[in-house]
Amino acid sequence: KVASRCNLDCSYCYVYNKGDETWRSRPPLMSEDVFEAAVDRIRRHCEASGQTRVIVLFHGGEPLLVGPRRFSRWCNRLRSALDGLVDPTIVIQTNGVLIDARWTEAFIRHSVSVGVSIDGPRRLHDAYRIDRRGRGSYDRVVAGIRHLQKAELPVSLLSVIPFGGDPLEVHGHLLELGASSIDYLFPDYTHDTIAGVRARFGPTPCSDFLIPVFDQWWFNGTLDVSVNPFLAIARAILGGESRVDFVSNRPFGFVFVEADGAIEGLDFSDVSIVRRL
Repeated sequence: KVASRCNLDCSYCYVYNKGDETWRSRPPLMSEDVFEAAVDRIRRHCEASGQTRVIVLFHGGEPLLVGPRRFSRWCNRLRSALDGLVDPTIVIQTNGVLIDARWTEAFIRHSVSVGVSIDGPRRLHDAYRIDRRGRGSYDRVVAGIRHLQKAELPVSLLSVIPFGGDPLEVHGHLLELGASSIDYLFPDYTHDTIAGVRARFGPTPCSDFLIPVFDQWWFNGTLDVSVNPFLAIARAILGGESRVDFVSNRPFGFVFVEADGAIEGLDFSDVSIVRRL
């Protein structure tokens, strides 16, 4: 998590609007020392485990706040440090509003897979994903997606399930935007906060959204676009390993490194930080 700040103020954000105040005591951007320590730990872990596959995901906050020059330097450092040991897969998850030609050039140069967060058509997206001035971000996000597509980069789209939205309209819109894959995230609620949601949207709002999308995906010829959580559930049912935290109960195959070097097993849980880099 190379940035502990964000240029959007999404109403459902589990970091900034769900009671987590830890970001206030963290540096806005990860330092060079922390990044070097993270790379060193990755290398030592690979040497000890013998694993031949590593995925490094740049996340935030908003990771594009680090700027394309620093990001490129870090990608170069990551690959050189792991050279001869493992060729890392580099991924970035962004809200998309800062993507421009400089960023797309960096993504191409470093073979980066890009995920962009968007919650469907403008009226739904702008109801949740606003900036610090309360303005919707839809047009800026779509402009970022178009920059990626102009550079012929595949775009993975991530949507937090918008309660009250028409599921087939949302899914169809993401397909129209040219998604190479789609991921639907469950909004974060607890037993203490879910009652109001159920009173307004029914007892199973996530299922009510996902089942029509699954039927459309499975029966109407759009299987060429990968859709989570369907693939995660299918892997678990068929005896494979789930790759997401909310399906199955196997140990996580990932850790989060915060901007100050803190290590967490899951960034939106209440798990205590166990150590620092």
